[in-house]
Amino acid sequence: MTPATGVWFFPDASAEAIVETVVAAERAGIDEVWLGDEGPARDPFALLAAAAGPTSTIRLGIAVTNPYARHPALTASTALTINELSDGRMMLGVGAGGDLALGPLMLERTRPLAAVERALRIIRAVSQGDTVEGYAPVAHAIEPSPLPLYIGARGERLNRLASTAADGVFAGGVPASVLGETLGWARSVRPLTVAVFVNAVFDEDAFEAARPQLVWVLRDSPMSTQHRLGLDPGDLERAAKALGDGEVGPARALISDEILDDLVLHGSPEQVGRSLAQRLSPHRPDTIGLSVLTQDPGSSIPLVAEALAVATRGWS
Repeated sequence: MTPATGVWFFPDASAEAIVETVVAAERAGIDEVWLGDEGPARDPFALLAAAAGPTSTIRLGIAVTNPYARHPALTASTALTINELSDGRMMLGVGAGGDLALGPLMLERTRPLAAVERALRIIRAVSQGDTVEGYAPVAHAIEPSPLPLYIGARGERLNRLASTAADGVFAGGVPASVLGETLGWARSVRPLTVAVFVNAVFDEDAFEAARPQLVWVLRDSPMSTQHRLGLDPGDLERAAKALGDGEVGPARALISDEILDDLVLHGSPEQVGRSLAQRLSPHRPDTIGLSVLTQDPGSSIPLVAEALAVATRGWS
């Protein structure tokens, strides 16, 4: 079966530009758009609410929010509000959160497996009008409605939790060398919807610019993945701190060409599309997508749409 197509990006353009990007993605025939949630930045929920009105078919997703910065019941009510505005097109991804999201809020990622499991229970209860530990519905609660819940994670425990407790899994920023194992955890108990998004750039300058930024992704990846890529967690921590202070040298030196190729597709839309199909078709995901590594995602939508068309045309 030919998969659905999607695009993910971090909302660091202007709010108006982001909404226009979602509209452009729908017009280009892309099936899903997902926004990252990294703490005190432009709020992805508000942006999807704004995008619900001028769109009619594209599915709207958060990938991913965390259980620490907001109470899960409030996250659920916000997502359900967008679901109402969009006539049922909302998708919600939950994960443990990384330092980009939690660090500025001075929040610790304590007991992440338990925190995500609790969040899923509460979000599900709100969407079904049920009572669970941590939430009791009241008369003015939003009306229940179906809300697809995804877990977005790279580690074993949370992906196995997805296999028992979520509707789907959002696999983003997973190196190609460990993708099969990661999806195996997610599918270990029962079938579920699988969305896989691969980082992509369409020119060599952007490809090289992505090199140091991958430190953020790898710092929040499982230690087993770090070791498999030959990375020391202490080196990653020091490089991330330096990058946060504006010094790119340590991060650039840490990410080898092999690691860069493992995490980022690059080239023309034709090349990216063929590479995406080759990389993902053995894993049979329900949605294939590109994570656009740019501060101007709107300008990339025609390229993304062309690459995704190539990928699905070559699907086998």
